[in-house]
Amino acid sequence: MKFVRAASVWGGGLFIAAIFIDSLRFKFAGHQTPEHIFTTLREWSGIGLFYPAGPWIIGLAELLSAILLIGLPVLLLLIGAKSLIRKSQFFGAFVAFGVMSGAIIFHLFTPLGIETPVEWDGDIPTQFSPALFYSASVSWALAIFIMVVNRRAVLP
Repeated sequence: MKFVRAASVWGGGLFIAAIFIDSLRFKFAGHQTPEHIFTTLREWSGIGLFYPAGPWIIGLAELLSAILLIGLPVLLLLIGAKSLIRKSQFFGAFVAFGVMSGAIIFHLFTPLGIETPVEWDGDIPTQFSPALFYSASVSWALAIFIMVVNRRAVLP
């Protein structure tokens, strides 16, 4: 049972990290989809920080989460500091939970909606998909799972 739990945590962390790392190329390169998302939120909320800073802030949080979920635990495993792996995974999942909670809330309760543009013809979106919302929801659930499994590593 211990192996299944550990494999599930590593698998969940790998899923979240893969989603986050893959999204960085869009957020950091100024792709139109993150621009659309964060501009929509800026116009809806009136908070200028959403764009252009939003993709960078969220991208850095996602990078931190991926490092804490997979990068640092692999390093700790290699150097024999196994006692710190669960703490790192807990905090990586905690960051992922925060980021994905925001994503889900913004998809559900703002003009952003569940379907976001995924293909463009110049400045015009040509295809929409709920894939970002679905991956945020799965990542959110996996983050909760990882935090629950590793809670004893950080809580008395």
